[in-house]
Amino acid sequence: MSARSLRSTFRYGVLAVVLVSLLAACAPAFAPTVAPAPPTPAMQPTAASVQPTVAPSAEPIKIVFWSHDFPPREKLDRKYIAKFEEENPGVKVDYVIGPGDDAQYITKLMTAMASGEGPDCFNLLSMGAGPLLGQGAVAPVDPKVYGFDSQQALEKSYVEGTLEGFKYDGKLYAVPSEVSLYSLFINKDLFAKAGLDADKDYPKTWEDLIPLARKLNKTENGQLVQRAFDFTYGMADDATSPVLTLAGMAYQLGGTVLNADASEATVDTEPWVRSLQFMQDWVYKEKLGNPALTVSTIGFYEGSVAMALSGSWYSSYVKDQNEAVYRVHTVKPLPRWKDAINNTGAYMYAYGLFVNAASSPEKQALCQKLIKELSSHSEEYLSEAGLLQPTMALAGSQAIKQVPNMDVFLSDMKGTPYWPAHPKTFEISDALTRAVQRAVTENQPAAEALRQAKQEIDALLKEQ
Repeated sequence: MSARSLRSTFRYGVLAVVLVSLLAACAPAFAPTVAPAPPTPAMQPTAASVQPTVAPSAEPIKIVFWSHDFPPREKLDRKYIAKFEEENPGVKVDYVIGPGDDAQYITKLMTAMASGEGPDCFNLLSMGAGPLLGQGAVAPVDPKVYGFDSQQALEKSYVEGTLEGFKYDGKLYAVPSEVSLYSLFINKDLFAKAGLDADKDYPKTWEDLIPLARKLNKTENGQLVQRAFDFTYGMADDATSPVLTLAGMAYQLGGTVLNADASEATVDTEPWVRSLQFMQDWVYKEKLGNPALTVSTIGFYEGSVAMALSGSWYSSYVKDQNEAVYRVHTVKPLPRWKDAINNTGAYMYAYGLFVNAASSPEKQALCQKLIKELSSHSEEYLSEAGLLQPTMALAGSQAIKQVPNMDVFLSDMKGTPYWPAHPKTFEISDALTRAVQRAVTENQPAAEALRQAKQEIDALLKEQ
């Protein structure tokens, strides 16, 4: 996953407004159900019943596949699309990349879907899928394409919990092209210069961070010139979402984003207040970080930040930016609270491969086969593009053991939830990002900032 993509993925303010209007435009085109109703016998056959074969002499069938911009994955996609075309004579795949970052890409996709001109299949961030799932705009995964008799059997072929971000009302709508969450990247050289051993002295708990930071931070003329660690705060150039980190911290203490029936936000509860208070104290009370300084994920590869939170893709990005830092970096689990209820990491996110429910049954069937092809080479996508397609086969393979630190990310994923796949995904996250920013830039009390976020989210939920 490119940093360019994620830097804009989580600055949703404008994007959320755009999506609201686009999804409103979608409403007449998509039945507001969990999945499109099956056609009657008098209509076209279903996608599952179609045999997507084409006689060599027939006019080629074109299926359109869109994906966000990430060159290492694009190279592999093109390789396996060519294989798919070779094995399916008479079928051509129009592979469209981008444009630009995730915000631009999602806006383009939503616009196309709203106008009825969307691609037949597409790659999409799990957090962006909620609106389409709520509109019934995507088709469920057909487990038989993967050689399974049921969705349950298909799910068992993936690491437990890693498909949850693509489920809606219990039904699976995508398989992942990558799954990730944030773990703790450490510069071993900066630790050593402070007399510390990164493998022994890394912070196991959030509480450990404070005394550790006092050993690693350096100031000149009253200004921080080297930081032990810093959060991201939803500012320009942030490569990770403060909301996914904050939600993970709160979940460790038993906090959730929404209540059980998703009718009310629970972000003003004690686990959330305590977690945001820690972030605020990091800036104002402890004076160990500052949202006005260089973003921590940039400072990390520049060598001025000893620890930063990011996803498994980030190692390859660090290597591209500064190989010297790459050579001395390691990854450790996300810190836990000393009294954590859930031994989990930051909220997960993923990119999934979806099928447009408005495409013809024949094209839907072809897309299911194409997606199966693209999701059947997890070792190569991991080794060549740094992308984790978390099948059980990969998790138990020698290939994953050869990728440094991947075991840390897999461990952090155990029991860790995805951000809710809700039609108001972007707006909910944006309300919480504003709460974080009020707390760390305006010093608004954490409890007050979260009460305001809850009011905003509850108002959104009532619009359903």
